[in-house]
Amino acid sequence: MTATPSLVLRGGESVLRFAGGPVTLHRPDKEHHIPLAAISFVHAEGRSVAIVLTASGANEPTIYRVTGVSEAGALAFADAVTAALPEVPAPDGAELVTTSTPGAPGPRRARWKPVAVAVVAVLVALDAFIALKGPRGEYAVAFWMAVAFAATGVLLVRSAGREAYRQWRLPRHGITVVGEFSHHTNDRKVYRYTDATGTGHTYAATSGPDTIELAYDPRAPERAIRPDTPYGRVMGGLAALLGCAMAGGSLAAAGALVLAAARG
Repeated sequence: MTATPSLVLRGGESVLRFAGGPVTLHRPDKEHHIPLAAISFVHAEGRSVAIVLTASGANEPTIYRVTGVSEAGALAFADAVTAALPEVPAPDGAELVTTSTPGAPGPRRARWKPVAVAVVAVLVALDAFIALKGPRGEYAVAFWMAVAFAATGVLLVRSAGREAYRQWRLPRHGITVVGEFSHHTNDRKVYRYTDATGTGHTYAATSGPDTIELAYDPRAPERAIRPDTPYGRVMGGLAALLGCAMAGGSLAAAGALVLAAARG
């Protein structure tokens, strides 16, 4: 008797699991339990796997798709699930699928709290060293000014740099769809779009026409951007470079102050 393999496929934030029973699809916001009787077939193509459910009449079948997986793993997963499918599937697979909401993870900030405390402690110790050993008392104040400018630069790099990267990457390597205006929320317009699996998502913007183009990452379809103009992309890149210059220059200034205090 051949043992049923226990397979796991990871694509971005999505995880597919199969161990002979129902297929489970875990995503950050929900988890789907898909009985084998609900599956019509499993299609593996490149680094993508699609689980197509059975459908009755003229209804469109529900499709669960995961991209960015291992190509060899995708083929193995499709073969294993296909071999386990029952001879007589259910007429409407969507009715058999159950969906649950995973428990909310603990706050991520708690993981950074010890690091933040350690960094603050080091900065306070360096400032005290400068105040006691520095040739001028103003050096201690200048040190905190340099730290503040460095922190501002890091934040600018993090926000502007990440957005510049997404503006460069997603229009080229993501999926572009049309977002339709849905409703207003305070002073923002909310658009609705559908990803390749048929799941609906929303995107908020301060302004725009009733239909806009949106590009999203197949590994995280709930995160979309509105492709910017060439001028906007250039300005975003310059903002990231400015943040780098602020952070680098301020850290160099803070280091110079510590060195001056060490020399007395």
